This record gives sequence, structure tokens and C-alpha cells, in this order.
Amino acid sequence: MSLNTHHVTVTDGEKDITHAVQQAIDAVHAAGGGQVVLPRGQWVSKALKLKSFVDLHLPTGCELSCSTDYADYEAGKVSVIAEDSDRAFITARDQQGISISGSGTIHGHSDKWCGRDGLFEGTFWPKMLRPRIVVFENCKDISLTGISIVEAPMWTIHLIACHQVKVESLRILNDMRMPNTDGVNFDSCTDASIFNCVIRAADDAVCVKTCRKEDESLNGPAERIIVSNSILSSKSCALKIGTETYQDVRDVLFTTCTITESNRAFGIFSRDGGDIERIRFSNCTVQCEQTPDGFWGSGEAITINALPRVAGDVPGYVRDVAADGITGRAQGAINIVGHETQQIENVTLSNIQLSLEAGKFPDAYYLDLRPSPHDVNLLDNPEQGRRNAWVKNEAGQILGLEPYPNGLPGLWLDQANNITCNDVVIHRPATLPKGWSEQETELGHVTNVCFSKPASSLSAV
Repeated sequence: MSLNTHHVTVTDGEKDITHAVQQAIDAVHAAGGGQVVLPRGQWVSKALKLKSFVDLHLPTGCELSCSTDYADYEAGKVSVIAEDSDRAFITARDQQGISISGSGTIHGHSDKWCGRDGLFEGTFWPKMLRPRIVVFENCKDISLTGISIVEAPMWTIHLIACHQVKVESLRILNDMRMPNTDGVNFDSCTDASIFNCVIRAADDAVCVKTCRKEDESLNGPAERIIVSNSILSSKSCALKIGTETYQDVRDVLFTTCTITESNRAFGIFSRDGGDIERIRFSNCTVQCEQTPDGFWGSGEAITINALPRVAGDVPGYVRDVAADGITGRAQGAINIVGHETQQIENVTLSNIQLSLEAGKFPDAYYLDLRPSPHDVNLLDNPEQGRRNAWVKNEAGQILGLEPYPNGLPGLWLDQANNITCNDVVIHRPATLPKGWSEQETELGHVTNVCFSKPASSLSAV
């Protein structure tokens, strides 16, 4: 990359710097590459396009606010639709050597993207059309370092069919009540890493997935991905694979992370036919808490399931998964639940020490199997459900929340084969709360289960 540096200048009284920034990006790109440095101060911008060999740099004291008008993102249209969004604030397609750096801030003003006042099942009711913050498609050699992104209105960073990605020392601080505000989504990406980041999101903090793509050139597996040394909080799932799994996912490592104030810590969700294999969660501390029913999950440290999104379909297989060195506390059971025609295979749980505690929603000790076929919907009615999120039956209960057969266990296994538990200790209260199973381990349709210690090692304290 050239050492060319362009400092964006603005006239007195100017706040919208869209044209100045885009003009600088275009000029530095045409000159062979370099850095575009934004000025200190508070600015507003519409959609921006990043180009090859350009580093967009936000220095300390620079706050770049995203426009709150969806029409202002016309130039930021992308091919992959997420939720209902086909637009983003900063986009790139078929570029290389691109980066966003600095210690400044991008502000998404998520409070401006609510469709109704108040909370519904624990979440705001979002507008149907909201932009993502960053969407890169088919790009390689990407670096996102140092900056803060706050209050994203939708997915924060969505990387699609991107290769050789480094995300380091980012701070993503989203409103924990705003749905669909994922932190970082690796979608059909390869050779990607996250290191030393702080991410707070109402939806998944970090997610590896393979979404449906109309552009076949963007389809492909997600593989060779590492997330490490980060602090994560999520009202959905802190470290997640799925639920969009139209292509394969393999060789993913989540390690040495601290997970706080999260609904689920680790999750694998096979739904759409792609296979998932060679996944490892290791050496992490977790704090998992129940959330209102509008969020998927019920305070679990580990959830692995394979279920169809569409009735009659068969999910892809999940196999060769290891979770080891996991410590902390949770309010829900470890769940491994496969499909009757596609059992989960070859899962090893080892060196796990969890304290299972009573949650603040004592009537919510259920197995959450969402998304289910019920959740593929176009609802926009608080009395019935929210689009692609939850649906209520005639009694007002949310579908997809299934009671455990005998109450909340410490470990629930169903439709699984070759499960090994090595030094798994789940401490439960000496006097079990109402709604808890007397059995620490509950087995459904399971074959070849091996405990290196007797089930009593999941003991009451």
C-alpha cells in the first residue's frame, strides 16, 4: 500500500461530510492506496463505499454518526439481505487490502430505528427497514482495528464471502434491548480472526453462519475461524454458529474469552442443510442469565441442536464438537438435541465446572428450540408475534418453548450419539427450586454415552 495520506477537510458549519469522505476515498484509491483520515469532531454521513488499499481512519475525538434516514443508504445497497435490510453504512464489494482503523467512534443511533414505543417480550419493536453498519462482500485482506461502534440499528459488522480477515481491539456497544444487533457476523468467510475485542449486543455477539445468497458467487463454506481473548455480552448467544446454515461450517475455535451477562454462552444451531463439524469451545469463563421470552434461550452455557427451519426439511449434521475448560455459572441446562433423522454425533464435554443457579424468571425453565417452523413468518403484531422471531398461540404462550420432561436438569441429551463427558461437574442448590428435575442428567433418545465419572459428579451443593 502507498503511504499516501489524505486528511479530510470540512468548511465551517458543515456537519454532513459524506461527499468529502467519499471523494477522499476515491482519490486515495486512484493514487494506489493509502489512508483517509477523518477530522476530529462530531459528523454525520450517508452511505460510504470503501475501495481497495484504502484505510479509513477515525482518530481520537472523531465521532461519525450514521444518517437516521433509510433513504440515505441508497448508495449502500448490497446483494445479501439480512432481516429486511439491503443497505449498509460502509460497504465494499470485490475489494482487497481494505481497513477501518483508529480510536474514534461510529454511532448508529439505534433509538431512532424503533417502530413502536415501549418493550415487547423484553425487546424494542424495530422498524422493518434498518441499515447494517459495515457490509463487505467478496473482499480479502481486511483489517478492522481499534474503533468503537455504538448503538447499531441492525447487524453491526457483516462480512460475506470474505477472506483473510483480522478484527482486533474493537469495541461494539449496542443497546441490549434492540433486536438483531449482532456484533460480528462471519458469513461464508475463511481464514478470519477476532482478537482482544469487547462486544455487547442484544443479539449474537459473534456469529459464524452461511446465509442464503441469490448471488451464487458468494456461496461457500465458513471455515478456519478463530475468536479469542475477548469480552462478550449477549442477550441471545455470545459465541454462535448458525442459525443460517445453507452451506457448511467447519474448523472454528472459540477460546480464552470472558462471557458476561449473556443469555447463552456457546451455541450451535443447524437448520438449513449445511453440515457443521470440527468445532471447539475452550478455556472460557461464562455468566449466563435468563432473559425475557422475546430473546431465544434460557440462560444456558452450552446449547447444540439440529432441527429443521422449514417443516419436512432435514438439517445438516453436527459432529466432532468439543467443549473443554469451561467454568462459571448459568441458569439453564447444557442442551444437546438432535433431529430424529439427523442425530448429533461425537461431542466431548471435558473439564467443565458450572454452578447452576435459580433465574429471575422461575416459570421459564424450558428447552428453547427456536427458530422453529413457527418462526418463519411475516407477523407484525405484539399480540401474535414478531417477524421471524416469535409466535404466540391462542393462550398467549410463545411457540418453540418446550418443557423438560421432568423439570430443569443440569444436562439434557436427546437424539445424540457418541457423547463423552469427562470431568463435567454441575453444582446445583442443595434444595432444588420448584420446576427443577431431581435428576442431574436427563437422557432422551441417546446412544453411546460415556461419563468418566458417575452421574453423581453433577452434584448438589
